[in-house]
Amino acid sequence: MNEELYFGVSIETWGSGPNAVDDERLGALGWALGELGAAGPAVGSGGLAGGPGATFGIYVPEEPAHPKVWTAVTQRAVAIFEDACTKAGIAHDGIAHVEILTEEYFDREVEQEPETYLGVSEVARELGVSRQRVAELRRSEAFPAPIADIAAGPVWKGSSLTRFIEGWERRPGRPRKRPHPAPAGSGVDRAALRWRGR
Repeated sequence: MNEELYFGVSIETWGSGPNAVDDERLGALGWALGELGAAGPAVGSGGLAGGPGATFGIYVPEEPAHPKVWTAVTQRAVAIFEDACTKAGIAHDGIAHVEILTEEYFDREVEQEPETYLGVSEVARELGVSRQRVAELRRSEAFPAPIADIAAGPVWKGSSLTRFIEGWERRPGRPRKRPHPAPAGSGVDRAALRWRGR
């Protein structure tokens, strides 16, 4: 007896937005997917392509790793989805996106922490410094560049700051002030200023 392999499936269709399919028909879509063998279906409408879509699992007989397996899984997933749409009375403007994941990859994706985004105040809190210190650190080449500068200020990905924090050698106290060179031709003798203790 062959064992079955589990694949995670995500299908999205073209459509006219989140309100194109009512809740009753979306519920019927989820029910129909389950009846047709989809495992744990979750349905919605109005994603990036604007039409109804679903995420679910399917089981297929275990076969050796072969490119044809992916084609068979994709064809089966799309057929289940299309049959479920027909049963639920849902029309769409065509398949926009199909994603098939192995069980191991699907599990990793589900367990992955979502990306966080931080402004200056959140960065300061993460680093345990003031907002002004964040502005100083931002001038450092080692500090990650923000992904965007919006009206409220810069925004960083949490993951890039995590890498910075792991490698950051924090020194207690105030940062040293760098001496500024005297303007050319000003007649100021820097050595004389140091001798007087200034």
